[in-house]
Amino acid sequence: MANITKLKHLEHLEDEMLNYGVEGCEAAVGFLQELRKMLGCDDSTGFMQTKWDGAPSVVCGKDPANGLFFVGTKSVFNKTEPKICYTESDVDKFGYKDDLAEKLKMSLKYFRNVGIDGVIQGDLMYTKSTVKTETIHEEKLYTFRPNTITYGIPVDHEIGKKIKASQIGVVFHTHYTGEQKGYDLSTMSAKAGANTKFKENSDVVVINNDTPMHKVGLNHQEEMKFDAMVKSIETNCKKCGDFLDQLVLFSGTKGDEKYHVASYVKPFFNSEIKAARTLGDTSKTFANLYNFYYDKTKALVDKIKTPATKAQKSKLIHHSQNYLRDNEDKFKAMINLYKELQEIKQFVIDKLDHLETFKTFALTDNGYKITGPEGYVLHKDGDMIKFVNRLEFAFLNFTLAKKWR
Repeated sequence: MANITKLKHLEHLEDEMLNYGVEGCEAAVGFLQELRKMLGCDDSTGFMQTKWDGAPSVVCGKDPANGLFFVGTKSVFNKTEPKICYTESDVDKFGYKDDLAEKLKMSLKYFRNVGIDGVIQGDLMYTKSTVKTETIHEEKLYTFRPNTITYGIPVDHEIGKKIKASQIGVVFHTHYTGEQKGYDLSTMSAKAGANTKFKENSDVVVINNDTPMHKVGLNHQEEMKFDAMVKSIETNCKKCGDFLDQLVLFSGTKGDEKYHVASYVKPFFNSEIKAARTLGDTSKTFANLYNFYYDKTKALVDKIKTPATKAQKSKLIHHSQNYLRDNEDKFKAMINLYKELQEIKQFVIDKLDHLETFKTFALTDNGYKITGPEGYVLHKDGDMIKFVNRLEFAFLNFTLAKKWR
């Protein structure tokens, strides 16, 4: 469902039913069916990429308007006043400062030498000054922490040796194309993959983000489990379809819609993840949703000064509370469907996490804790969806101090 012109935000598999109702739920099933082909080594047009927790995100390449090499942030796509940096003085001119300015200048200096002909986007993983040599769990590693996750590679590994000798490392994951005559950066569209044959350059390590799906195998028992889970999701999607569409119809951020419970379902699930709470007992989760809605809307009403407006909004909340109670069974069915999508997503993540060459850690008060990669992105027919262990990575993202600012 996430078919986007500029790569700015990807959605989670389980959230598509909240975003698009039954259409989103059917799209999630379609992604899972395509993934089943990939896991079963059947012919598939889909592919998987590993998400890397890099920062900042850099856009670079040759400007189609003049053929000059440039770098920048996503601001290069601005329709008015795009911030396109052709020189180091441009980086200063646009007001970039400190760490970001330094990384953009290094990107400008080194990325022009790796054979980029078009326009691509990637996440910076390290510069030479940020690479450390550390012994973690009795293994000597080169480490770097661009954002939340710390990445490590053994010092005697081929990639580790290249990192030690390099100036900068990056994961390129997206390329941009223009289809209209005289196109410029602001009209280009994002497509998955860097689509570039990079030149070898000792100063730059371009880290491959293709997930090695050929190394994943399902035994017969796992195949049966996966198929049963997809079938159950498909069945429950049909059962919940009309209600899911109703929630999408009633939700919004303005006017009376802002006071309908439908507008608080997705924020509620996000709040549970932020608090590292799993969706366990459905009745308890429903009660938590009811309380979450009440607390949030009460806070809104308490800010209203006009008595007439306060009474009118309070009436909307009362109606929405009745809607919750009258549709309790439908809300519980929706919660169970959401849980099913989370469970099958985690089943997939567990099969993929052990494939990665780099080791991943979270730096806690008690030292390094082994963690999984940030997640994965599944591509299918130009659409993309992400598979992230939200209870692990999102919790770390919310609670650990970020390296990048």
